[in-house]
Amino acid sequence: MSNIAVIGAGAFGTALAIYADKLGHKVKIWVFEKDLPEIVEKTGENVTYLPGFKINKTIKFSNNMPEVLTDADFCLIVCPSAFMRATANEVKKHLPEKTILISATKGIENNTLDLMSDILTEIFPERKDHMTFLSGPTFAKEIAMGLPADIACASKDIQAARKVQKALHSEKLRIYTSNDIIGVELGGSLKNVIAVACGACDELGLGLSARASLITRGLAEINRLAVSMGADPLTLSGLVGVGDLILTCTGDLSRNRTLGKKLAQGMKASEVIASQNAVAEGYVTALSVHNLAEKMKVEMPISEAVYQVCYNDADIKVEAMKLMQRDMKDEFNGIK
Repeated sequence: MSNIAVIGAGAFGTALAIYADKLGHKVKIWVFEKDLPEIVEKTGENVTYLPGFKINKTIKFSNNMPEVLTDADFCLIVCPSAFMRATANEVKKHLPEKTILISATKGIENNTLDLMSDILTEIFPERKDHMTFLSGPTFAKEIAMGLPADIACASKDIQAARKVQKALHSEKLRIYTSNDIIGVELGGSLKNVIAVACGACDELGLGLSARASLITRGLAEINRLAVSMGADPLTLSGLVGVGDLILTCTGDLSRNRTLGKKLAQGMKASEVIASQNAVAEGYVTALSVHNLAEKMKVEMPISEAVYQVCYNDADIKVEAMKLMQRDMKDEFNGIK
């Protein structure tokens, strides 16, 4: 069995720690919140981010990053995207040379428009070919419950991805390997914005047909941007594209879908975000996607509507109507 360091004790980081512990790995998890290790010790749960799930004493919660990273075979970074750069810089000070770096963070850095892989390559240039990236249709609570799920692991070095696969694959969580880092990252990031739109659609009572259209046309937007940045379009037809998009747009456990529903109820995005412990990445990513689409000259009308509602307090019903009043188009390019 392996030594696994989890960096970040949010819902998904905690769920992955619980899962890895059940596989028999030795798991330590680094916690940003100073009081959380003591709370977990006393209650046996991460009551802040994943209440209701027992955490075995074999899982060590700690504020001491060097201690967590000591002898780690795998370092799994699961922090909000806005904190990836600061967190990775701290990890670099203590990461053993042999440790395989895994990112399960979904998002795009707002001020630079960097993907998480860009940030990690900048900070760990010597590891750029061997870093791995996890993404796919998974909810933290279901992983913690031991319900079945599939996920993708991408790396430039397919052997590194297969080492992660070998360590974490089971009948409860099937891991498929890939060498398309850009596709895996963008699929996992951009679907959160579309999920906000789908939550609003459901709350406004626009119907299941409208939701299906948003998912389908949302996938077209994701594909356009991802391919323009070098992704393989086939990747987006798999777990990190279609799979993650369906889950996040329809599942009641989705924070992004919940954000959309609250926006449709008349709340402002800033109010919703301020009221939550956990980050709805769709809110953060909407700004990045707006800027990235402009930079790459890619048309993304659904994502743009979410951006306008979240950052400019646009009327959500007006934005929905604008989408329906767009010019007629062919569904696919290349029609003669």
